[in-house]
This record gives sequence, structure tokens and C-alpha cells, in this order.
Amino acid sequence: MMNLWKITASWKLPILGLIGMGFALTSVLGQAEPSPRTPVTMPPLAPYENNVAGIGIIEPKSELISIGVELPGIVREIHVKVGDHVTKGQPLFSLDQRDIDARIAVLKAALTSAKVQLEGATEQFRLIESIKDNRAVAKDDYNRRKYAKELNQSRLEEIEAQLNQAKVEKTRLSITAPMDSTILDVNIRPGEFAAAGAQAEPLILMGDLSTLYVRVEFDEENAARLSQDAPATAYKRGEPSKKYSLSFVRFEPYVAPKKNLAIAGQRVDTRVLQVIYALPQNINLFAGQQMDVYVEEQSEDQ
Repeated sequence: MMNLWKITASWKLPILGLIGMGFALTSVLGQAEPSPRTPVTMPPLAPYENNVAGIGIIEPKSELISIGVELPGIVREIHVKVGDHVTKGQPLFSLDQRDIDARIAVLKAALTSAKVQLEGATEQFRLIESIKDNRAVAKDDYNRRKYAKELNQSRLEEIEAQLNQAKVEKTRLSITAPMDSTILDVNIRPGEFAAAGAQAEPLILMGDLSTLYVRVEFDEENAARLSQDAPATAYKRGEPSKKYSLSFVRFEPYVAPKKNLAIAGQRVDTRVLQVIYALPQNINLFAGQQMDVYVEEQSEDQ
């Protein structure tokens, strides 16, 4: 009896293991197959029989203009806001001008003093020059007055140049629009420091929205399949039922590394040919939006 119990006990664990595996297989196989996921929006249907596809970014006719500063300083006043239409030369924002205003005031006072000194030196030289008898005038006295007049004249011109330089510097502290355009983004506030040079984020972003362009990237391998006379159609992301006919503008002459990626975080070693197309007028689209672009492939006999 004892031997039978020992034999039975030695088989308990394997039997329990087989039962557990059977239960697990039954649970897994009994699950219903997941239903296929339906995309939120269906991708657009290619409009042509033979298509060359690319990803496009809407941009202003002028491209994006990043506004910076020539001289560093504290921002005192912002004259525009997002969405404003500005004309060439219109002020955008101003930097602190108190220091330059003080310099200009000092130079103006120095200029007035220099003018008075020049008038005195000129009069002294005119008096000695009016004496007809050269024997009555010492040569050293004559030269001293002559050089005093010339020195004061040079001093006056130097101060005038410094004053003009200060006025030019003041104009550089008032940032103006380089062209007629629309303010797209403002990333500076009064009291913040504006550094000169290239910035990771432009202080003001602007562009000419009178006509919207689409900058489309095509794989360099498809460059030979493109033609400026080929029809092109664009679809806005998320709205595949709405299509826009595009007008060819130009090919960019430089094949550059790919920037517009279909998937965020995608890393590819691809070079692309950029082609610029114009969108129709009076459409409800915005700069920066992505578009799916299709161009009809041109056959060799076309």
C-alpha cells in the first residue's frame, strides 16, 4: 500500500501540469479574433492611373520669414499681433532706446559747442587774414589761427559723423517689416531679452499669404517621372474627399535630405527633390498644414 501511494504521488505534479496547459490552450483558442481596425479617416484615392506621390507643406508665397534683431536688447514694445497685415517698413517691435537717446542728446550738445568754437576760430582767422601788410602779422600767429580753424572744422565733422552713427543705431533698435505680409507667430514679449543672431525660435514669423504655395518632397528616385506640365492634385490631411488642383511654380535646383516625414520620429536616409506648386485662391487652408500630393506620371511619348 505504501509503495502504491509513493508511485501515485510521483505522478501528481506532471498530471497537474498537463491539466494547467490544457486549460491555458482552451482559454487562448476560445478567444474571439479581434476585428480589423478601421482608420479614423480613409486615405485619399490616387486620382491618376500612374501617380507620383509626395508629402507637401503649405507655405506663404514669400516662404516663411523669420524676424530677428541686429543689436541685442530688452524689448520695450510690441506693435503687432498674430494675424495682422503689415506693410513694408511698418514697425513690428522696439528695443530699449534710453541709452542711445542719451548718447544722441550728448552728441547734439557737443555739436552745438563745436559749431560755436568753429565760428570763433573762423572769425579769428578772418581778422588776421584781412590784414594787408604781411609784416604786421607774425607767421606763427597766422599759422596758429589757421590750424585752429581747421582743427575745429575737423572736430565738428567728427561729431556730426558720431551723431549720424547714433541715429542709425537707433533705427536698428526699431524692427520693421521687410515686406508686405501677414504676422503668423509672435514669440517675444515686452521685457524679454532679444539676442542677436540665429535663434532656434524666430522672434516673429511672417509671410505673404496673398497666394499659398505647397512645397512637395518627392523621392529623388522619382525625379525623372516628374514634369512641370503634368497635372497635380493635393488632398488636405484628414479630408480626403476635398481635392485641390495645383499649378506648377518651379523645381528647387538642390536635392536635399528629406524633412517632411509621414510618421513622427521616423528616421530615414533619403534625399528628395522639392517642387513648388501654387494653390487656388480663396481657400480655407493655413500655412504649415500637411497635404498629400499626387502628380500624374508622364509617359515617354508625352
